[in-house]
Amino acid sequence: MTRRQFAILLALALTWGCSFLFIKVIVDAGVDPMGMSGVRTALGAATLLPFAWRARKGFRQSRATWVGLAGLGALNFAIPWTIFGIAEKHVPSGAAAVANACTPLWSAILATTLLKADSLGPQRIAGLSLGFAGVLVLMGRDLANLSGSEAASILLVVVATFCYAVSAVSIRRWLGHVPAVPLATAQVATAAVLLLPAAFLTGAFEGAELTPRVVGSVAALGAFGSGIAVVAYMYLIQQAGPVRASVVTYLVPPVGVLLGWLFLEEAVGWNLLA
Repeated sequence: MTRRQFAILLALALTWGCSFLFIKVIVDAGVDPMGMSGVRTALGAATLLPFAWRARKGFRQSRATWVGLAGLGALNFAIPWTIFGIAEKHVPSGAAAVANACTPLWSAILATTLLKADSLGPQRIAGLSLGFAGVLVLMGRDLANLSGSEAASILLVVVATFCYAVSAVSIRRWLGHVPAVPLATAQVATAAVLLLPAAFLTGAFEGAELTPRVVGSVAALGAFGSGIAVVAYMYLIQQAGPVRASVVTYLVPPVGVLLGWLFLEEAVGWNLLA
């Protein structure tokens, strides 16, 4: 990984670490999970429009490519982002951020199967194993004390991480020819088209308290966490590979846990501080 790629990785960790805080603020204000994911994808797509216009030549793709992009819009964004909203109605934002760190393990398993160039050597296996062991240590005592709904929420997050991994490997395998901006814009826009109408039809925003804190969280989550960060992540997947790119989720938990403690007064156990 080059210095530029590593800098992008750190920026993504900060951005998406903040995103868990924003999600918690939004769903706690009474916005349903589908409403949260619908608004964030719509704002993300809107943020990317000026960049998409400048990169418009990259949108000239085959029908098969567009079908793949549409499918990834659901698998990579619509489904997992809605899942995170559901999960954070029951678990702290920091716990969701920690559970999200399962992504590299799934990515490694899938990449080994589908991508010959991304075979795992002893060093990479050791690194991923240590990272996953760290996740288990972070969550150990908290997992033991989870209620039924909380445990189900953590399992849902694990499902979301599998969706991320499948998507990342698919992008590397079949959509490497699509430039990062069209790749990101097409997926996020597809997710918005799927989610936002359904959110309005199901009354996802009824009774929501739209305070300045909530509106600010929506704006930041949409523009940065669902727009600019997505382009950066697509670039990393294409340039560094899905396994290396997904390592960002190992860096997200410290940010997510710290922000949850600072702004939401979420409890932090000794294992999360270690």
